[in-house]
Amino acid sequence: SNLLTNNNLFLLGVLGKPHALNGFLYLNQDIYFRSFDLTGINVFINGKNFKIQKFKTHLKNRYLIKFEGFDSISDIETFRNQNIYITSEQINTFISNGLPWPGFFIGKKLNNKYLVKNYFYADNLVYLTIDSHQEVVIPFNDIFFEYKDNELNLINFDLVQ
Repeated sequence: SNLLTNNNLFLLGVLGKPHALNGFLYLNQDIYFRSFDLTGINVFINGKNFKIQKFKTHLKNRYLIKFEGFDSISDIETFRNQNIYITSEQINTFISNGLPWPGFFIGKKLNNKYLVKNYFYADNLVYLTIDSHQEVVIPFNDIFFEYKDNELNLINFDLVQ
């Protein structure tokens, strides 16, 4: 369906200022997405759909994107400082080491039991904070989690005892 609700939209990052004159903008995206080429994906800004025509790395940890049909600096000035979102339907577009972006699972239950409270990055690892009886922090990797048939499950319970 074309109905976009906020619970179906997930923050990919924030747009920065225009770069040069041909329609590129800086994108400050969630660390997880920095290993992906975002060319060709559809994103949402203020509920409207845009297609990323080009994505490129610019210096260290700086990224530039250009939207299809926006070719000048005046076309894109309104995008500055706007949040840019993806939908949960894009979950399988962003698989890293067999696991999807953890942001899709905040507020959801794993194994019908463990509520995902948050995620964070440290030492190049992603950690999920889940709540069983108390809050537990678990490395988000294939030792602890498995993703198949669009379901994320905890498979190792060493840290939740």
